[in-house]
Amino acid sequence: MNLINKLYGVERDLNTVSDETRRAGRHKHSVPLLAQLKSWMEKTQSQVTSQNALGKAINYLASNWSKLARYVEEGFLPMDNNAAERAIRPFVIGRKNWLFSDTPKGATASAQLYSLVETAKANGQKPYAWLRHALKQLPHASTVDDYEALLPWNCKPVMPR
Repeated sequence: MNLINKLYGVERDLNTVSDETRRAGRHKHSVPLLAQLKSWMEKTQSQVTSQNALGKAINYLASNWSKLARYVEEGFLPMDNNAAERAIRPFVIGRKNWLFSDTPKGATASAQLYSLVETAKANGQKPYAWLRHALKQLPHASTVDDYEALLPWNCKPVMPR
């Protein structure tokens, strides 16, 4: 846990720097910590049974090592998927409410709407304002460029009225 906390500390220290500086900082500070963690994991894996919690955790770490360590390759890669987990939390919590959607088409429509809302949020849009803007302009779109201009990452933030 100490090594993992140190890795997160490196990320906190590099939070406000450019992607290239973050990549260099990760190579300088995180790569040696990851090497220590991997060494500990390999040594400990043979000493614990895979039946207990520590053994299961170490086996999980070992089987996912390449995915864990990949973030140091580029400065723009996140260390973890916490942002994605936070984005889907409302849907996981609300899942019981949606369990009994009346029809598969209704469930699909809900999923598509939630996807649009989260995509708008991820691109700095106010979801209601962006959806209202996009749906208002959609009938006037006739070319690929017109449709692409309505995507949340291509619109400047739409302010609600």
